[in-house]
Formats: sequence, C-alpha cells, structure tokens
Amino acid sequence: MGRAQELPATMQDEIARLVLAYAGADRPVYTPSPEEEAELDEAEAAEASGDFATDAEIRAIWAKHGL
Repeated sequence: MGRAQELPATMQDEIARLVLAYAGADRPVYTPSPEEEAELDEAEAAEASGDFATDAEIRAIWAKHGL
C-alpha cells in the first residue's frame, strides 16, 4: 500500500477507476437510447447474416463524401 501512496494522484485515481470497473462498480459512460439500441440490434443481425456492403457500394459512399 505504501508504494501506491507514492504515485501521483492522477495515477492513483486511474488505478482506483480500473479496480472499480473490474469489480463491476463502475457505471457505463454512455447509455444508448432505445432508437440507438434498435439500430445496433439491426446492424448486428445484418452482420450475423453476412449482409455487408459491396466494394462498389463503399466506393460510391466515399465518392459521395469526397473521400
């Protein structure tokens, strides 16, 4: 314990945050809205079924945004 007390305060805070997160005491930083949850579920279902954009579709999106 003595060595931890010798660390800078910011490092001590980070260690405490990591320990609390590991113990499950840390709350998530962001909670998605129901709409975002639905979009994520839809995206995960598409991924599971192998429904990916083609190379041509990706190039079209890039071109549309000047990339």
